[in-house]
Amino acid sequence: MRNVLAVARREINAAFLSLLAWTVITIFLIFSGFFFWLFASRTHEASLEGTVGIISFFFLVGTPLLTMRLLSEEYRSGTIETLMSAPVTEFQVILGKFIGALAFYGFMLAPTLVYAIILRVLGKPDVGVIFSSYLGLAAMGCEFVALGLFCSTLTRNQIVAAVFALVALLVLWVIGAVGDYLPAPLRPCVEYLGTMQHLNGFSAGRVAFRDLFYFFSMTGFWLFLSVRVLESRRWR
Repeated sequence: MRNVLAVARREINAAFLSLLAWTVITIFLIFSGFFFWLFASRTHEASLEGTVGIISFFFLVGTPLLTMRLLSEEYRSGTIETLMSAPVTEFQVILGKFIGALAFYGFMLAPTLVYAIILRVLGKPDVGVIFSSYLGLAAMGCEFVALGLFCSTLTRNQIVAAVFALVALLVLWVIGAVGDYLPAPLRPCVEYLGTMQHLNGFSAGRVAFRDLFYFFSMTGFWLFLSVRVLESRRWR
């Protein structure tokens, strides 16, 4: 575990020194704050439902920018050789980078908790729905970060890694809606793959094992593939 935490700390330090990361955070907080004010002023409801949708879409676009450098930069700069020559396994490298990137994702998300505090002061929001909404965003973040990390293991070009991740996330974002146009036997399987179908349950205040299993199984799947890709580099 010590090696994993060392890699995670290295990744967190690199993220906080990145101008791009701070730019993404700034844009995210400005836009999420604007839409929170817009939804609250127009609906006059003590609810984060509309804001959660905006936050999730922003992370769909922003996560690839935060994860594109995780392994791609190591490949480009040649530091991957130094890293892999240390007493650390491929699994520890992947897990450490995942934890570091996920911690930064949490750092981005944390300031939005002030929206819940504002609603609590000015109205009577459903605390259970707010809790489940943030649980859903956290679970979604695990999947997004893991997928972005996997895409970063595939190439030394950060832009290509970001494009791969964005396209993959968009496919998962919309594929659930495609199920409506498929034959009945295929419809449940395709709908299950859609990220929004599972996040909507959390936004409505439903914490279902089915939705949690989706996010964490997808996270494990992308991390497993990331480890396998990194292991394959030893034999090239």
